[in-house]
Amino acid sequence: MSWLLDADVLSQPAKRNGDAGVTAWLEAHQNACYTSSIVIAQLAFWVRTKRGKSREVLQTWLTQLIEAMQGRILGFNVSIAHVWADLQYELQSNGSRMPIEDSYIAAIARRHRLTIVTGNTKDFRGSGIKTLNPFGGKH
Repeated sequence: MSWLLDADVLSQPAKRNGDAGVTAWLEAHQNACYTSSIVIAQLAFWVRTKRGKSREVLQTWLTQLIEAMQGRILGFNVSIAHVWADLQYELQSNGSRMPIEDSYIAAIARRHRLTIVTGNTKDFRGSGIKTLNPFGGKH
């Protein structure tokens, strides 16, 4: 099985009090893990909200993360756009809504047949995409 990592999971190793269980899960599954350009954008924004030494450390971490994930960062392209349109139509038909960034992530996961690893599984409810919460129900 392959996984698409959401920002809340991918950021755990960089956090001062990150979840050790999630970090261990990431290490155990790292070769089957992907992320999306949308998640990288979310992480880049998070880094920009910090100041001083914290921002420098996080920027270095993000640069190293992007290098380590080379070839496993999936973008939003025309193919994904059509999957996203189908997903939006399905959600609308069912009376469901999803935050826009999450809908982009869900479309990428659907297109590549990946399970989304996130602590925010409720955000992906109704999408038909498999999710896994590595926080052990604490998140």
